[in-house]
Amino acid sequence: MARSVPESLPFGVDEYEGRHTALRVAMGAAGVDVLVVTSPANLCYLTGYVASWYAPRLPIGVIVHRLAGELILVDWTRHADYIPLTAIHDEAELVDYGTAPAELVSALRRRGWHEGTVGLEWFAPNPAGGIVQAVSEGLRALGTEVVAGDYLVDDLRLYKSEAEMAKVHEAARLLDESFLALQEELRPGMTELQIAARITALLADRGSEVAAQHALVSSGPTAWADVHAFPSRREIQRGEVVSVDASAVVDRYHVNLCRSFSIGTWNPAAAGYLEAGEASLAELCRTARVDESPRPAMAAAESLLRSRVPDENIWWVGGYALGISFPPSWVGHTYLADDGPRPVRLGVGYVSNYETIMFDRRERFESAAIDTVVVSETGLAPLSAIPRGLLPAG
Repeated sequence: MARSVPESLPFGVDEYEGRHTALRVAMGAAGVDVLVVTSPANLCYLTGYVASWYAPRLPIGVIVHRLAGELILVDWTRHADYIPLTAIHDEAELVDYGTAPAELVSALRRRGWHEGTVGLEWFAPNPAGGIVQAVSEGLRALGTEVVAGDYLVDDLRLYKSEAEMAKVHEAARLLDESFLALQEELRPGMTELQIAARITALLADRGSEVAAQHALVSSGPTAWADVHAFPSRREIQRGEVVSVDASAVVDRYHVNLCRSFSIGTWNPAAAGYLEAGEASLAELCRTARVDESPRPAMAAAESLLRSRVPDENIWWVGGYALGISFPPSWVGHTYLADDGPRPVRLGVGYVSNYETIMFDRRERFESAAIDTVVVSETGLAPLSAIPRGLLPAG
């Protein structure tokens, strides 16, 4: 059967084939013969597959054999006509609710791919844990050795190629343009919902895709406490500080930015906190070393921030990997503190955000800033050209 290649892939076929080769090498090093990839981001990375919904009861994904060249896509029967439009694949296994785990096991058995070590992505956001457990039990009943296949693809995705970095830089451009436009529009009386809608619309007007998480808008006396709440009907008041956190998306590659705006009047305390955060970002970039762990640089940046801002006024300082993302989150699996589930080095093409979230309970405000930083041959640097300090608006 001839390989199916969609016309609308964001990269050339050679880019994807290079990823497949790298994954098979990683599988060999990990002792995995067959990998069942169900993470939406990993599926996209390997095949180009993109969907707005991944049914939690279906193991939508791709099966990769370490020695065979075929890519076996697993998807819902109702997506039969959609698969050729979005995913590189050689064959498709169509499954349904209720029987999907057994059908996936049967697909492996028919090919003899159950005879060896099969890796499953236990920590993928999709499908539901019970589905992965049912697949595991079905394979073990056949005598298959089932192992964890988590992070084999995720680790490959950490270091972007030149083609991927072009998407990242384009997203950064859209993001800066949209935030500058938002600064001109912010006014007292706007609700958090309206502000979130405006930044989303401004991004969409410039071609950004739907982000993996809604835009965050934090305002008022409990802004730091409800930092992960949905934007509310609360109206912005003159004299307040408003933090807006959003991502621009190009072919599912996310770039994250947060800036704080003073509405109508200046807040010297918030401005001072943000200046300290700006200095800590400069320290992070100054001390980061290519191909080394980010931990020392992160420690230096945090130490500088805490020397200027009291501990009780810091909600969080840190960062996490960015890249291909789907709802419900754009958070990657490695961190600048190098304390995530996988160790990391600052290799060329690594993309992360850097957050300094600060607040004052007594003065009742939050002042937050987030930048996306990237590693090149010359070191670590932020993408945004927008100043990190308090921005006047309204």
